Amino acid sequence: MTALFGLESFRIFAVIIFVIGGAVLVMGGTSLVSERRLLGRRLRAPQATDVPVRSDPAHKILLEDNFLSRFEDFVTPTKEQDLVVIRQRLIRAGYRLPSAVRVFYAAKAALSLGFSVVAAILLAIFGATLPFPAMLAAVIVPALLGFLLPSFWIERQTQRRREEAELGFPDVLDMLLVCVEAGNSLDQACRRVAKEIAGVQQVLAEEFGIINDELRAGKQRSQVFADFADRLNVPDLRAFATILKHSEEFGVSIGDTLRVYASEMRYKRVMRAEEKANLMPVKIAMGSILFTVPPTMLVMAAPSLIMMLRAFAGLAAGGH
Repeated sequence: MTALFGLESFRIFAVIIFVIGGAVLVMGGTSLVSERRLLGRRLRAPQATDVPVRSDPAHKILLEDNFLSRFEDFVTPTKEQDLVVIRQRLIRAGYRLPSAVRVFYAAKAALSLGFSVVAAILLAIFGATLPFPAMLAAVIVPALLGFLLPSFWIERQTQRRREEAELGFPDVLDMLLVCVEAGNSLDQACRRVAKEIAGVQQVLAEEFGIINDELRAGKQRSQVFADFADRLNVPDLRAFATILKHSEEFGVSIGDTLRVYASEMRYKRVMRAEEKANLMPVKIAMGSILFTVPPTMLVMAAPSLIMMLRAFAGLAAGGH
């Protein structure tokens, strides 16, 4: 009982707060870096219009398959429905390798085991006086955190790709409109746009590369753009795919369709920017309150809290 109300519990609480704060700082730092890179790519004029040469990842796929296939029965699900769902999540996050599912579940298992082992080592060194329930929780919580961390990463990557696609799609529509009005077909326009945006819009350039490959393979255009919208999971792209499908069915000019929808997308982008600008004062105020008031209260109340903990520890020791 003394350990629960003594300085040991206070140290454990401080370590937990420190770890959570470090994780929040790391996530915020990575988000800031990714946003600055995206802004830099949009502001930087491309020096060349050719698609950068990418190395063939076949050897990488083979290496991952040979190594991770040994653990497939232990870490990956066996139901086909679960595999389809996780493959769709990984594709939306930009991971299309055949071994992406194995890597994902292997990362969950490895991080869970690694975090629990580190927590057990730290407990053996610093937490010998803790009761068994507290020690068990101190091992289970890091293991759960390591198990959930890859899922958080996948969701963050999916959100980043979705935001980048929403931000750059109006410009892509304008370029498609220019190419179509210059006399190119939609297929030729997609190939040209994929080359032009390779250095600025990496997500859309990658997706348009897949579109071009599927169109060359003979896949129906409506299905190609429907799959494109499903991979990025953006409502505006789904609407664009539907509009293209209706345009082909009813014989409407693709140029007119692109012109109207491009204007609407530019208007939506301006509205989203104004919405974020209007929310900025509220976010700044909430951040100031969150990072100013709790530290001030902690500095003011910490001495009294320590004295109360010592008093309760003394009463508990006297009672026994």
